[in-house]
Amino acid sequence: MKKVVFMGTPKFASDILLSLVSNELIEIVLVVTQPDKPVGRKKLLIPGEVKQVALSNNLKLFQPIKIKIDYQEILDCHPDIIITAAYGQIIPNIVLDCTKLLPINVHGSLLPKYRGGAPVHLSVINGDEMTGVTIMQMVSKMDAGDIISQELIPIGINDTTAIVFEKMTIVAINLLQKTLVDIFNGTYTLTKQQE
Repeated sequence: MKKVVFMGTPKFASDILLSLVSNELIEIVLVVTQPDKPVGRKKLLIPGEVKQVALSNNLKLFQPIKIKIDYQEILDCHPDIIITAAYGQIIPNIVLDCTKLLPINVHGSLLPKYRGGAPVHLSVINGDEMTGVTIMQMVSKMDAGDIISQELIPIGINDTTAIVFEKMTIVAINLLQKTLVDIFNGTYTLTKQQE
């Protein structure tokens, strides 16, 4: 069983986390997510979707304000692999280098297109006919690591951002499960992004 640290924050990430909970090849030793954010006029602290999934599945939780400073809890887990999906902070090299296997990120576009935040929104706004999911090796530069796997997703003429997110989540979950098997077996290849 491989020890996994999962890092993510919004619903896209929580759906991926939920799919990993039942994966018998791994043990999720830590879930890292953004601190709770104040919402509404009363500024109530509302936990993000990833935190909710972690709590409901009794997973150990860590919410650093600044991961560049506060990361020791991740190192102490000695993870085999780190999986991120829409985490929301740049992860320092000391964390990326602590895994036995390569750290990976599940990204909602066909990289190198739409690096950074809001790739799904941008693909819909720009009227793209196609988007996809990229699983890549994480490096210190934003979404610039080598590509491990990709899958295309058609965008219908009437598709909203919500519909594209639904399609993308299904594809991301399946692609991640297949890619993890390849990583664990050492049968993956790395492809440099075309700048």
